[in-house]
Amino acid sequence: MRRKNLWVVALVSLAVSAAWQGVRAEDTGADVLKKLQGTWKFVSHEMDGKPAPKDEVGKQTITFVGDKWTVRRDGEVVQAGTHKFDPAKKPAQVDAPVTEGEGKGDTMLGIYELKGDTLRVCFDPKGKKRPTDFASKGGRMTAVVERQKK
Repeated sequence: MRRKNLWVVALVSLAVSAAWQGVRAEDTGADVLKKLQGTWKFVSHEMDGKPAPKDEVGKQTITFVGDKWTVRRDGEVVQAGTHKFDPAKKPAQVDAPVTEGEGKGDTMLGIYELKGDTLRVCFDPKGKKRPTDFASKGGRMTAVVERQKK
């Protein structure tokens, strides 16, 4: 269960970070990647409608370098992969192939939304059906992340 929560958090973080940068209608997936660069901290995470404990969520970060992402908990890599954004879709979409950790080999299908300095995401971690809303039901995962201040 703990690993599943971390994996979900990673994916959600990925989507949330894209929205965090203020994605505009004319942005491309490459523009979103540029806005993501850096380290982000998890603010919330839910899997299948159940929130992860706040103390666990606060120990997790996601770092974006180029088109790669890495989720860490207490500094240890939990999950990693690549991502591709399509801000032209409504809602905006993200695909996140997992290359390391829980779900390795799966491509998580998700959506993301940016409002000010907050990014929220929703993923189907198994990559079977892309969410159309941000409810963490039916095996879906949601997360909110914020960029870490330097």
